[in-house]
Amino acid sequence: MRLIKGLFLACVALSFTQCTQKQKESQLTEKTSESKETQFEFVPQDTSWKSLSVREKIGQTMMIQARFEDHRAVGGGSMKTFMEKYPVGSLFIPDWYFREHSKGQDVLQLIPIVLKEYNDNAKYPMLVCEDFERGIGETYSKYTHLPVGMSLGAAGDTALAYNLGQSIALEAKEIGFNWLLHPVCDLNMNPLQELVVERSVSDDVDKALPILKSQMNGLHQQGVISTVKHFPGDGVTMRNQHIVTTANSLSKEEWDATFGKLFKGLINNGAASIMVGHIQLPAYQTETINGQLPPATLSKELMIDLLKNKFNYKGVIITDALNMGGCAGYYKNELEVSVQCFAAGADVVLWPSIEYMDTVEARINRGEIPMSRLDDAVSRVWAMRERFGLIEKKNELSTPLTEEAKQLVQTTGTTIAEKAVTLICDKNQDVPLSAEKSKKLLILEVGAELNEAKLQVMKEELQARHFEVDIMDNPHFYSWGWRIDSLDKYDKILVCFENRYFHPLGTCLLKDKESFAVWTANMTDPSKRIGISFANPYVLEIYEEICPLKINAYSVDAFTQKAVVKALCGEIPFSGKSPIKLNREELK
Repeated sequence: MRLIKGLFLACVALSFTQCTQKQKESQLTEKTSESKETQFEFVPQDTSWKSLSVREKIGQTMMIQARFEDHRAVGGGSMKTFMEKYPVGSLFIPDWYFREHSKGQDVLQLIPIVLKEYNDNAKYPMLVCEDFERGIGETYSKYTHLPVGMSLGAAGDTALAYNLGQSIALEAKEIGFNWLLHPVCDLNMNPLQELVVERSVSDDVDKALPILKSQMNGLHQQGVISTVKHFPGDGVTMRNQHIVTTANSLSKEEWDATFGKLFKGLINNGAASIMVGHIQLPAYQTETINGQLPPATLSKELMIDLLKNKFNYKGVIITDALNMGGCAGYYKNELEVSVQCFAAGADVVLWPSIEYMDTVEARINRGEIPMSRLDDAVSRVWAMRERFGLIEKKNELSTPLTEEAKQLVQTTGTTIAEKAVTLICDKNQDVPLSAEKSKKLLILEVGAELNEAKLQVMKEELQARHFEVDIMDNPHFYSWGWRIDSLDKYDKILVCFENRYFHPLGTCLLKDKESFAVWTANMTDPSKRIGISFANPYVLEIYEEICPLKINAYSVDAFTQKAVVKALCGEIPFSGKSPIKLNREELK
């Protein structure tokens, strides 16, 4: 029966993929052959952007946060007046701002109302954006939390990557999003780099490139703009660009063979937009600001000379967020940084203040910024709008999910998770786990934001298989060290990690309560321990080296929790292959 059901779901997914609405094909052709690298080509025809006023043109270079209450206030209580004064072209939907100003209203009901208000008062359709790297469900619980990028790398399946792109696009379109800031195309070369880690597909360009091409194609198939990030490539040094400027420190030859090959391949495949990061690339830079090499977001050498000229990139360059420490300190304030990002070659700046429009207009009028720079940016944004059918307004701003689409999303999440879960070692041949042999289980959580609710799916799945399961959240060694023998009652102790970036911000290594929790875990009988990482794939090598059974699961979503239990119990094979090199010297 399980086989019949699986075949049915696979057929539904295939049927949906074949029947989804296609973009205009008269001018847009995507080359998908892996045997011969060919240049994607889109020839824009619409030149109506030339009739825009200077302020309207500048508005196309801005992706502002949709702070609707603030914008109404600027317009004297009227969004119409605001949009007349500041005709912006792109909105980023900050869920935190919407929750703060929802006044008790469901945020998912509020977003369409606010989007309609902006759109009704705009001359052209608003470009509406978010990240959603792990699916919409990580932000909005009505939707689906999907496996992360490294799960795709472990699964090693381009068809699944394509369906993941489609799945995220389909759910995003139902809310009203048409531009997403992913896929993450960094290579996790440094195991101590906290920001990239499981967000990346691999540390190997040849493994990552075909997966990323397919994921991007899936987004585009659904008419959603993709964003390749973060040029010139993160994952080499330990620094976090949210805090400070980081660097891609590879030599020119090394960069060309890795990140250069990756970005060029994605450009040839039709990258719609590329996000430049607050990342230096010393091998290709000589010009400094106050004696320092600037990040790509402020570098003409990287945005214009390398990306637009050498790589012949015709799409849109968008900056990473301008409130990040990685672009700070080069100019006197955030406003000046945003203006200088644009002047250096960025076509869209992410999260500028509205004063950006006034400042750029004044400098163009004074001849300090050439009109040709503005026209280059707007022509690229316009070509992207034309490619994705976003020049003419439509009656509906969202596309409801069909039952077939919902099924595709669920099938995709399940299949990625089941193909990704990776067995690192099983020295004592403990798999398959059974309630007959190991009845009492302890899930010992290690993670700043882990709690019983977050691993509840795993607990319920184990209980459904007749295990008795307790969860212990970050047990502090000072509380447990003197009574560690009380944990002997458990047949197996599942030491589960979920220490991903921003949880907490600052390092990929464990601190404070997480470290004390590992201390507690490592005082238990090692033969009973099962190490499972639901995030950073290196963490078991660092903290559970002698653990006899180790599993990398990469993502904490419900699909992955279920897949881990199925694999542990022998219901599915551990078919994932590690997409990164483990046993690194840096981890010893």
